[in-house]
Amino acid sequence: MTGRGGFMAAEAVVAATLLLLVIQAAWSVAAVQGAAAVRVVEGARMLDETRLVGHVLGLELRPGLAGRDWSASAGEVRLRAFRGLGFACPSQPAAGWGVSVSGHRNADSNKDSVLVLTAGGAWRTAALARRTRGRNLNCPAAAGFAPEVWRLDPAVPDGVAGLYFERGAYRLSDGAFRYRRGSRWQPLTTAGLAMDSTGLSADGTGVGVRLEWKSGGRSRSGRGVVPTSRRWTVWGRR
Repeated sequence: MTGRGGFMAAEAVVAATLLLLVIQAAWSVAAVQGAAAVRVVEGARMLDETRLVGHVLGLELRPGLAGRDWSASAGEVRLRAFRGLGFACPSQPAAGWGVSVSGHRNADSNKDSVLVLTAGGAWRTAALARRTRGRNLNCPAAAGFAPEVWRLDPAVPDGVAGLYFERGAYRLSDGAFRYRRGSRWQPLTTAGLAMDSTGLSADGTGVGVRLEWKSGGRSRSGRGVVPTSRRWTVWGRR
């Protein structure tokens, strides 16, 4: 009986040891899997935000001419951010300018101006003083367009088309890609950029973009899930 009891105690010790080893192995596997998941999520976030920077700058710069509609200096891109366009309707109201309008958003008299193309081929800039619906205008029907009446300051009597825009700026600062309208800089990405090797700069008729992410999901071997550094040029109209 004494021998049997000693054997049972030894079995218990061995079982407990094996259980601890299994638990330790499970913890190690879970830790490795958790770290891998974090690297994958972080890498995906970095790729998404890199695409966001490229998409936004491309969308904003492509419609404009360097030097006229936008400029890059001191790490900032200052621009006319075009939001939509309107074409003059054949019938005009007694007051204002009747236009058929389509855009990324509605024109806003609180922040928008209009770049007007005249019948003579010249461009004129005017503030959008007021915008109302053009219920009684006889405008050609076109998908995505709606009739409106704009009051411009100053008025442009011979306007044939107009691009409405807000004045804004983009920059990379405090670890994030930011947009400013007025005096406030709004972050468009998370603050994950290494600012000592990140920036925006003039590149001919385009803007050079340099992004360096702080981590990018590096593994223990030092290899990243995705490259942490990206460089490219966004071109405007040429």
